[in-house]
Amino acid sequence: MAEAKVFPMHTFVSCLKGGDAADSGLLDMLSFLTQNSVDAEFAPIAAALSKAWIYEQEPTLTKASADEVSALGEKVAVKPLPDAALAQAQAILTQMADLRAQSATLVDQVAKLSAEKADLVAEVTALKAKLKPLEQQAAQGDVKLQVSNSKMDEHIKKLEQLMEEVAKVKAQGVVVAGVAGGAAAEGGAGGGDAGGAPSVGGEPEADFGLGSNPFADATW
Repeated sequence: MAEAKVFPMHTFVSCLKGGDAADSGLLDMLSFLTQNSVDAEFAPIAAALSKAWIYEQEPTLTKASADEVSALGEKVAVKPLPDAALAQAQAILTQMADLRAQSATLVDQVAKLSAEKADLVAEVTALKAKLKPLEQQAAQGDVKLQVSNSKMDEHIKKLEQLMEEVAKVKAQGVVVAGVAGGAAAEGGAGGGDAGGAPSVGGEPEADFGLGSNPFADATW
């Protein structure tokens, strides 16, 4: 076992009654007692483990105030914890060191994931900004397509109506043509023109060169 080491009494009082965990003298004493590297984070645990053994050796110290302990002298010689207490203290401190390392790893991973998340959010935001005009254009295209379809339907209806009118006109034209044809046939069968003039024809007169004289008829 390691030899005893002398420490100032105020450092010993800080270990028993509580003191600044970052005090270098206290950290040095706790590291010696536990034979382990103790920092400010582990100082409260190392102090608790050390006090348990010290109070076990000197029960009267549990009731003594800080001033009463300080009055015992200027310095104090202490030895490392005995084997059983030392093994227990070292096991606890080692486990805490492992947990701290794991925690640091997790903190790093969280920081990395947070940075990746921020990058992804920025990328998604940029993609949404690019996608918005495309969505607007697509929406405008749908409107234009709907308008074009409406106009096309309107033109088709007008064309159908026009074709119906054409069919009606054609049907009426055939009837009118039939009536006109019948009237023309009746006029031809009457043997004269529409003005009631007598028919002319026959062989021409020898003294003039025209056909029969229509004015020679007594009915004229």
